Amino acid sequence: MAITIEKTFEVEQPPEEVWAFLTDPERVVECLPGAKLVEEVDERTYRGEMGMKLGPIGVTFGGTIRFDRLDEKAREVEMSGEGKDEKGSGSVKMHMRSRLEPMDGGGTRVHVEQSINLAGRLATFGRGGIVQNVADFMFGRFTSCVTKKLAEG
Repeated sequence: MAITIEKTFEVEQPPEEVWAFLTDPERVVECLPGAKLVEEVDERTYRGEMGMKLGPIGVTFGGTIRFDRLDEKAREVEMSGEGKDEKGSGSVKMHMRSRLEPMDGGGTRVHVEQSINLAGRLATFGRGGIVQNVADFMFGRFTSCVTKKLAEG
C-alpha cells in the first residue's frame, strides 16, 4: 500500500537557519511524535524507533533513516528510511524530498514530498484512510514544533 503526501509550510526564519535545523537529526527527531534516535551509523545514516497508533493497533517501528542527498546550494534534502514493526505486523519504507524556498519579505517556504509504502497487516489501514489521517496529524505536529523551535533559536 503506497501513500503520497505533498505539503508546504512557512516559517519566519531565513533558509540558512531552516536548513541547519532540518539537516540535524537530533533536532528533527524532537519534532517527530513517538520518535527517538538510537544510534548514529555514519554521518548520514541513523538507527531509530518510531511509535504510533494506526487505528486500534499500536506499532513501534525499528529501522534506519539515511540522508541520501544534501544539496545546500539548491537547499534540497532527500531521505529514505525503512523499518519493521517489532511485533511483526508489518514494515514501512519511506522516501522524502524537502526543498526550501526564500519568501519575498523574509522567511522560508518548505515544500515536502513523501512516499510511504506499508507492507503486511499494516497495509490494510491504508485503505480506510487511517494512515493518511495519521500522516496529516503527524505533519501538523511536526510543523508546529519546527516553527516553535526555530523561533526559540
